[in-house]
This record gives sequence, C-alpha cells and structure tokens, in this order.
Amino acid sequence: KVKILGHTDSDGADAANLDLSKRRGASVKDVLVKDFSIDASRLEADGMGETQPVAPNDTPVNKALNRRVEFLKL
Repeated sequence: KVKILGHTDSDGADAANLDLSKRRGASVKDVLVKDFSIDASRLEADGMGETQPVAPNDTPVNKALNRRVEFLKL
C-alpha cells in the first residue's frame, strides 16, 4: 500500500492550498489506476497544503520544489 501526498508552495490562501494539494494527490492516484492498472485499493491520496515545505518559499525555484507529490509506503 502507498499513500500519495500532494504539497503546494505558500502562494495563496491556506484553505485553497490544502484543497489544491488534495486534488494533486488524487490526480496522481487516478493516473496510476487508469494508465498503469494499479489496484486502487492499494493507494491512498491526501494533501498537506503548504505545511511541509522542502525549501523556503522565497524564490520561484524554491517554490517549484515545494509543489510536489510524495509517495509513502504504508
């Protein structure tokens, strides 16, 4: 089983970023199920919004690093 976590940069409202990150994770899950025939029951999707940056949100390059999806083995 794998959990797919979407992340965003800090631009925009917190609630909007949380929603965007959840949709980002769900989109990746959908592609894995539809295009790669992964069993949907093996995947969970969620979003973390802007709460777990991997870089400061001070430059366009760093913001791009924070717009990401992570896979966690469950």
